[in-house]
Amino acid sequence: MGGNPIQFDYSLISILIFPLGTFALAAYLIVISRRYFKRKAMNDRELLQKMDELIKLQKKSHKTS
Repeated sequence: MGGNPIQFDYSLISILIFPLGTFALAAYLIVISRRYFKRKAMNDRELLQKMDELIKLQKKSHKTS
């Protein structure tokens, strides 16, 4: 009964899983960052429009004073 026990070799799993996991993580981070920067650009445009409106209102009120 003292024979060699069957041992599972994890090298195949590490060769397949780690590169796939790394690729999936990189793809996920790229998608998330693209969404973030798209939203950021849109929010920045809105902020600039609001700032322009405030500057125009300030100039109008300054001229009438």
